[in-house]
Amino acid sequence: MDFNKIKSIVAGAAMALPAERGLDVAGWSLRRIETDATTVIRLPGIYTTREGKFLRQPNPQPREVIMSPSEEIWVKVYGRHKADGSEYMGEAIDQFLSDDEAAVKATLVTLAQAACTQPNRPYPASEAGAEFPQVELADHEIHELSYGALLGRVQRFSDALLNAASGEFGIEVSNLEVFVKRLRTRIETSSGIALEYGSTRTDAEVCFIARFGDNVAEHTARPHARRLRDLDPQNLVLTGAVHARGIAQAGPAPQHTGPVVLTGAAAHDFMKLEYQPLSWHCSGKAVYEKMSRYQKDKPASGDKPLVGDPVTLFSDPLVAFGPDSHIEGDAVPARRICLLKDGCYDEVLGGLRYYHYLGLLEQGARPSGPVGNTVVPTGTHRTAELLGPGRTIVVRSFSDFHTDPTSGDFASEIRLGEIREDGSNKPFKGGLLIGNWFDALADIKLSRETVAQDGYYGPAIIRVGSLQIAG
Repeated sequence: MDFNKIKSIVAGAAMALPAERGLDVAGWSLRRIETDATTVIRLPGIYTTREGKFLRQPNPQPREVIMSPSEEIWVKVYGRHKADGSEYMGEAIDQFLSDDEAAVKATLVTLAQAACTQPNRPYPASEAGAEFPQVELADHEIHELSYGALLGRVQRFSDALLNAASGEFGIEVSNLEVFVKRLRTRIETSSGIALEYGSTRTDAEVCFIARFGDNVAEHTARPHARRLRDLDPQNLVLTGAVHARGIAQAGPAPQHTGPVVLTGAAAHDFMKLEYQPLSWHCSGKAVYEKMSRYQKDKPASGDKPLVGDPVTLFSDPLVAFGPDSHIEGDAVPARRICLLKDGCYDEVLGGLRYYHYLGLLEQGARPSGPVGNTVVPTGTHRTAELLGPGRTIVVRSFSDFHTDPTSGDFASEIRLGEIREDGSNKPFKGGLLIGNWFDALADIKLSRETVAQDGYYGPAIIRVGSLQIAG
């Protein structure tokens, strides 16, 4: 599709709609995303079952390559209207499937009609003078490679991972998929913003199989990065092998109430803004609609006395090559904000609309845009201190960790844990980890050691003072 042609049609039609149809278009924005996607699938073996047992044979065609270029053009329309003596403004969004003039105009009319029925208070648009941050989002090595060189780069990564896995006791890789996306985003608005930038995305999916006699278990790792070099094959294999072997040898989950140590993927899930409730309660929409617990400078843990580390947490979209980094959201410059400061609510997450509604723009605050990477400053505790003497329950990963966004309650199945006692580690699986995320903030200890994993930058080990495991 011809982006410039679509822009010209939209601009002309938007100006004509008030006279033609009585629809007052307050503004519009266009976003084009060009994606050059390459998927490389490695299947080292062919697996079948016979008499209840897995059989593996070498795969004569272990690699498959899928290339799929695509283009998307989205339009957002803002419409003004009056009702009962008050002025309102709404918005509607849709994707263009053609640059045919009649089709573009029809889409614009439909969106303007929808926008002009929404009873929202008016709010400003991002202005042409907005300054967007300079953030490294693109792996230039990937962006500039030819297809052949890109496949060679992926091949080296795959070979390194499979070679590392071959040295792990009892471990096989049954499936390895690498997804590389090269993207080019262009944004133009009726207010005069014109922005274009490149980015990359590299994901992998690696399935590890562990065999110990008749015990067979699998663990699938799904790391995300902007750069292929940030997917460390040695570390992926080490972590994946530990998980697969642990699950294969795991016993039942214990019944437990008390301290629980979260490490690795479990610490990531517990703190990541995507999975816990803080981003919802700090969102401008929830605050404005008075559905949030947010109270500036008040403890997020409520009335519970603080007996652990005071947690500070940032939403940071400006981390170089961060998986959750971005330079804008809805044509508004992104910025780093502090959601929790020493355990207390600090800034609000949101765009121009709710910053305007809450009066934050008048106070000189700049909108943050959407959620970025989760950044948690480290604590003061060494790993040995957090693991502690005596019996310790450790959770390494969850099957799926999510909290209730409003209450903060969670009951999540444990994928892999271990009981540390008398110098031995006994793996277990299953059981539910039960608790409340806000309550946990009152009694939490953070390690000095850090981890950077899938958009989480923070303590590698977290000890929560009181949680329950129901086996």
